[in-house]
Amino acid sequence: MANICRTDVKIQGSKEAISYFKEKYESCHDGKYPNEEVIPHIADVFGADAELFIDKVGSKWITQYEIFWDDETSYEFGLESANYPPSDMLKEMHRQLVAIDPDIIFTARYWDEAYDPIGVLKITDAGQYLELETVIEEDEDGYEYFWDDVIEPEFERLEKKLNI
Repeated sequence: MANICRTDVKIQGSKEAISYFKEKYESCHDGKYPNEEVIPHIADVFGADAELFIDKVGSKWITQYEIFWDDETSYEFGLESANYPPSDMLKEMHRQLVAIDPDIIFTARYWDEAYDPIGVLKITDAGQYLELETVIEEDEDGYEYFWDDVIEPEFERLEKKLNI
């Protein structure tokens, strides 16, 4: 297992919930870029109620990666963390959003840099954290487009099993 896990999160919900989340998320930092301004750390805004960082986030470290696409009723962003998705932080994000919109849809794909594992997750309206994952045996010789030929179909298979 490699150390870096990429998690791409997709949130779908009301304009009010997405606007709330976007404003809070984009006003946070992850500690990568020191700044003279007082900007809250993402773990302080979306971390679970815990004393230790690993218990707030669900991993030893976290980096805000990028925002892919957003509109008034959806928001997609990426995170990098140690080994696995930052489960405690994702649960807290969901908890804050479901208080605004009980019908929020919160899903994600994650993979580690060696594809050991890749997985999908969703957090239900009842707050259940559901995930499915698998390990991909990398065969560099057999696939010209490894992501398109192997990874994407496996994500789709897992999402179908989890009803995403």
